[in-house]
Amino acid sequence: MLKPFLTKWPFLFKFRLFLGVVLLVLIGLFLYLKIVPGGQITYSRSWPRGLATGKGFIYDFKPGERTAINDIGDSDSGTKANRDSLRIIAEPVYFSLFTPRQFNRAIMTITYRDNLSSTTPIIEAGVLKDKISGFYDLQPVQNNILDKLGSDWSRLEDSGRSFILQAAKNYSSAAEFKRDLASGNLKDCPAGKITACVALYNYSLPISYRLPENQTSAPLVINQPLRGAHQFYVYFNGPWHLDFDFTDLNLDQAADPIIVDVSFDDKIVASQTLPDENKAPISGEPENRSLALKGNSLAAGVYKVDIRVSDDIVINKIDSSSDKLSFINKIWPVSGSKNLTLFTDVTDLQAQTSSPASLQSLSFGGRRLALDKTYEPFNFLAGAGVKEIKLEKDDVVLAGNGVFSFSSHSLFNPNWQKIDRSFSSTAGAKYIIAGYQAPRVKNGLKTTQAEFNLSDAYRENGKYTFLISVPGLKTSDGTGDYLEIKEIKLELAGKTIFQKIKELF
Repeated sequence: MLKPFLTKWPFLFKFRLFLGVVLLVLIGLFLYLKIVPGGQITYSRSWPRGLATGKGFIYDFKPGERTAINDIGDSDSGTKANRDSLRIIAEPVYFSLFTPRQFNRAIMTITYRDNLSSTTPIIEAGVLKDKISGFYDLQPVQNNILDKLGSDWSRLEDSGRSFILQAAKNYSSAAEFKRDLASGNLKDCPAGKITACVALYNYSLPISYRLPENQTSAPLVINQPLRGAHQFYVYFNGPWHLDFDFTDLNLDQAADPIIVDVSFDDKIVASQTLPDENKAPISGEPENRSLALKGNSLAAGVYKVDIRVSDDIVINKIDSSSDKLSFINKIWPVSGSKNLTLFTDVTDLQAQTSSPASLQSLSFGGRRLALDKTYEPFNFLAGAGVKEIKLEKDDVVLAGNGVFSFSSHSLFNPNWQKIDRSFSSTAGAKYIIAGYQAPRVKNGLKTTQAEFNLSDAYRENGKYTFLISVPGLKTSDGTGDYLEIKEIKLELAGKTIFQKIKELF
């Protein structure tokens, strides 16, 4: 068959046929890489660099000072040893994934070796969901606290990627435990203290907090300016209102929309957006803006307020119909105030400032602590319970797993206890519910997977942004700890070309 073809047909025809086949192969390769007709594709990046699917699509690991060498793996400079792995020496480290189209889901597989101490027991990965507020959806990579407690505590249920642990053998079945959990009466838990008795990690339970009958709420006005995105819990019973005054600092030329969402039982019940209509702001000339929301709570309960703004926005005033109001996980007071006092239930407080004028000695839980470097996150530990934070000057970002307020009367935390790096199994938790699976270990390397929903992830110029976080990892402590990444693989899934065509028609 081949011989007659080679002898019978003229050379020009055979050459054109060859070019046609090459063109078809190139078109097929273009469809696969650019259109991804089947809706699924995998990109990977490994160290030392070698041939890998989608090589070059995972890139831009930054900032460089948080890795062992700048542009590690992206440059041919440096010794082979330097390019054998990506070493993360401070957190978080960000990287980009370029894709030719949008996808709905990503499964990240990380192969790594950790040289971490007991002060950095948690590794997480995340994808950027909201550029305005800088919100990342974080998923677990490794949690040494859970790995240890999984052996020490009794395991009630294990469904692969989630499990239930109990400190004492109070329950013989997960069904019995879930029944009592739903009723709010768990064995070995003090009455009314169930949220402090159950610790969660990568798992959510409904908030069922109710204000004690002997406590009432009154209107509250917060005049202390706060910079950037904030979230807070507020307790409403009946008609409610929230009024906000903002200032757009116009320190950058980017648009600064203001979005405020009010949620109850994880459902948005009120929302308002203020677009930035000034298309050509004068740099450094502030603009004042305001926003108001109101509603009627059908039942008394906890509402969550999400103020989604950039760091170019200052929240000048919050006028609330309830004084039970606590900021969630972070607060950034600004304005040049001195001798500011806040209250918190955080046990592991992180303080950071970018202003040399705000360097100071702050007080946390009665101890004086030095905040003596700019752009350096300082971690301070204290015991459980409500504690005072006293600042000599503001413009300090305070963060931690808990809540903050400007008065002890306003402070309340309706959420369940969370497992972070300062978690202690002796601090009152009797049960743990976790969405987590321990990494696999082979030849000294660990491998684990994290799954992300990309349907609402932020994508700009064809790029998704991811991060790798090791809370507490920093170079200034002199421990020499690091996380060594050997490979990152991202398996993406989205709509097929036939599904997209069907949607069009």
